[in-house]
Order: sequence, then structure tokens, then C-alpha cells
Amino acid sequence: MNGSWKIGKIAGIDLKIHFTFFFIVLWVGFSALISGGTLATMLQSILIILALFFCVVLHELGHALSAKIFGIDTRDITLLPIGGVARLEKMPEDPKEELLVAAAGPAVNIVIAIILSIGLLLTGFFALPFNITAVTSNFWLQLLVANVILVLFNLIPAFPMDGGRVFRAILASGMDYVKATRIAANVGRGLAVLMGIAGFFLNPWLVLTAIFIWSGAGAEAQQVKIKADLQGLVARDALVSQFHQVEGNLPLSSVFQLSMQTGQYNIPVLSNGHFLGIIRRSDLLKAIDRLGNRAPAYAAIGLEPKGIHPETPLTEVLPKFATQRVLPVIKDRQLIGLLTPESVQQRIWINKRLRGSSINPAREEPDVV
Repeated sequence: MNGSWKIGKIAGIDLKIHFTFFFIVLWVGFSALISGGTLATMLQSILIILALFFCVVLHELGHALSAKIFGIDTRDITLLPIGGVARLEKMPEDPKEELLVAAAGPAVNIVIAIILSIGLLLTGFFALPFNITAVTSNFWLQLLVANVILVLFNLIPAFPMDGGRVFRAILASGMDYVKATRIAANVGRGLAVLMGIAGFFLNPWLVLTAIFIWSGAGAEAQQVKIKADLQGLVARDALVSQFHQVEGNLPLSSVFQLSMQTGQYNIPVLSNGHFLGIIRRSDLLKAIDRLGNRAPAYAAIGLEPKGIHPETPLTEVLPKFATQRVLPVIKDRQLIGLLTPESVQQRIWINKRLRGSSINPAREEPDVV
């Protein structure tokens, strides 16, 4: 996710923090001061928000570890002002598996709330006379309440909250997955409208959350629709087979000239017919600055994605575009084509145009991108 910094690893998963996260920390501290609080009150408020986000990390880790059970890896966990996001390689499409993965996050917060309740009970807090000051100033009670609110908030049946996925999983157990997603997304957008209206009168954070829900619901519905359109298609069906490529010993000046003349920003590099990698325009310019025009082409190859087998289902390829815009399709160490989001989108368009005709859309060659 753009604008995020890696701050460590947890259970082998990259933990990142988005720069906007610091806004909520500043806002909480500033709000405590302008409401008449002391420096100690401000520090306690900041500590509570940091402790709550530690619980959010555990929440997202619950999703990640439960997904791991079903063979799904997690790219990273990112902290945002309105919560956390665990970027799974994909969501389980089996309704029962999705239900378990979606429910794992709130389940972690329920466990945390139970542990905090037991701790407060053992220390005798609940036996004390009710005092509003003692209640509002107790760090552990505030953290307990925050976890309960987090559970209730996440169970709202709206994407991208866990409740939306639970709702979709329940619907999908009795109907088509795409239809279930569309219904869940529409419910989520309806709730987003209500939340946004309420936010204008109650709290601006509700407006921000409503925007997040609206966009998340639409993105989920669109992603599932695209996956449905790609069912039955493999990498071979959407690859670009006409492109320029260069030998590994060609000077960088010649590679640059080729790129400028053809407008091709990603140029494959070969050695005796074997694929070495792809030179991207940004890597090419950096290599020329660092090594000079006469350096060989292979010196400009950047971070190289793993080659895609031509029979790999496109539904498995799709998540890889999140980190790489061009993917090489390799067979027996030979480059047979390139995959791009545009070529996949074009295949979807061709399939829609040819669906219902006598031509098999899954084997009709796409135009060159």
C-alpha cells in the first residue's frame, strides 16, 4: 500500500504503518488537551489508542493465521487511522472457509475482552462503588470497552468489515457467489449512506468510515465480478505475444533507443533464447546513470517476478498484479508472452463480445496490447 512504512515482522508477516496513522494519534492527543485535560490525560489517551491498535494488529493476525490453515498466505498487515488491513493473497471462496477466516479477527478481540474482564474482576475493580471518574480514568477498562466496540463495529454487515464477509459467506451457502457478493455490497453501501448522514451531525470520523465502506463494498463487488469473468481462462489466453526483446549483451544505449522508438516501457532480456528478466523504464534510467550507456542490458534487470506457466488459471494470476504490472509467461525457460492488467481486461472484453456465439471465447486470440 502506497505511503506505508515497514516497521517489523510478526509471525513472519510484514507489519506496516501508513503515514495517515499518525493523524489519529495527534488528533487524540490534541482533543484531550483542548477538552481541559492535563498532560498526563493526554499521554494516557495516546497510550490507550496505541494499545488499541496493538489489539488491531492481533485482530488482523487472527485473520492471517486462520487463512494460513487453508493454504493462503498474507502479504502484509498495514495500520490505518480507521483500523488495520491484512492483505491476504486471496480470500477463500468456500463459504465455510471464508466464514472462519472472517470471524477469526473479531474472535481475537472477544478473547482479549474476556482476559481484561477477568483481570479487572480479580483485582476487585467491579466490587468498587460506581464512580464515573474512576471508570473513565481506568486504562484497562477503557481498553476493554474499546475491544467490545471493535467487535461490534467489525460485525456490521458491510464490506470491507468482517461482518460483510460473514454476511456474504452465509448468503453464498445458498446462492451464487457473485450474487451473494452483490447483495452484501449493496447492503454495505446502504449502511455507508446512513453512516455518512449521521456523521455530519455526530462525528466526522463516521463520514470518513462511510467513505471507506462505500469504496470497499464497490471494490469487493468488482473484484468478484472480474474473477467470475476469468473462470476457465489460463495465462495463455490473455498473454501479449508480439513485443520487442533484446539480447543480454546489447548496450543500454540501444535498449533506451528501442524503448523510445517503440514506446515499450518493459523490455524482456534473453540470452541464447533463454529468458533472463525484464528491463523496466525506471530500472533502465537508473542503470544508465549508474553504469553508463555501454553497460550490457542484463545489468539493468530489476526485481524479477517469478515466471507464470501458460496453463496457470488467470484467477491465480490476478493478485500478482498488485506488485508487478508485467508478468512473464515462461515455458521450458522460453519466454512465450507477457501478461498485463490491460491484456487480461482485453480478454474479458473479448469473452463478453463472443459469449453466446459459435466461437470459443476462451481460445480466441486477443489483440496485441
